Amino acid sequence: MSHIDPEKIAAIVRTVAEDEILSRFGALESADIIEKRPGNAGNLVTTADIEAEKILIRELQISFPGTVAIGEETVENNPSVIKILDEEAPVWLIDPVDGTSNFAAGKEPFAVLLSLIIKRETVFGLIFSPMTDEMAIGSKGEGAFCNGKRMRVASSVSLEKSFGSAHASAWGREYRDIVRPKFDSFAKMVNYHCAGFDFLRLACGDKHFSLYRTLHPWDHAAGVLLHKEAGGYSALLNGDFYSGADKVFGLLTAPDEGCWNSINTYLRPH
Repeated sequence: MSHIDPEKIAAIVRTVAEDEILSRFGALESADIIEKRPGNAGNLVTTADIEAEKILIRELQISFPGTVAIGEETVENNPSVIKILDEEAPVWLIDPVDGTSNFAAGKEPFAVLLSLIIKRETVFGLIFSPMTDEMAIGSKGEGAFCNGKRMRVASSVSLEKSFGSAHASAWGREYRDIVRPKFDSFAKMVNYHCAGFDFLRLACGDKHFSLYRTLHPWDHAAGVLLHKEAGGYSALLNGDFYSGADKVFGLLTAPDEGCWNSINTYLRPH
């Protein structure tokens, strides 16, 4: 994708983040925060999500003719649109504000996620953390860079020295009470409630592993690519590689395959 200019994409994201996201951080009115499904307070959308996605879609399609752009809120309003990932045109997949629950509460972290997917294969990924001013960019086979510096995952360490996060219900909700006590064996466990910021920490080598449950492509496509380009290893719990599927369960991310196997074997409930 030689016609895709990473710096141009980064500039678009920075501008939209400043104008539509940072300008609203800590200043949302109650009318700016909406429950996607009434009664589900954990699944929110804000005016920042809606406006940022709208402008990113417009700017990306204008700047890169022949591509199509969709975002999390586009899919929320029309779930069938996700099928566009199987078509010929390159697709920009956008999560305008990843970590919306944090953002809506006036807390950090939150991030902008963007990936370019061709026939279910992620060829470009971007994560921007506005509050820490970290712009991570990666292209398939070309490495991953944060603010121009090459990203590298942490070295593999023993379980008791590992820093990570995990969803205890990754194998199914019926197993969470079996899995959760095992977390005490790790050196440190922190859940940022923001997959984008989590992948930043993983790809920068600040964290060893993460185990996710529900996988939407807008949450994980960019991060999985960046992590891989930074030398890391990610796979679904059944051993398959994550390829931008619209919704699957259970992804474990670790520094290398050996570490992945160790963590998977230890945490697996059966």
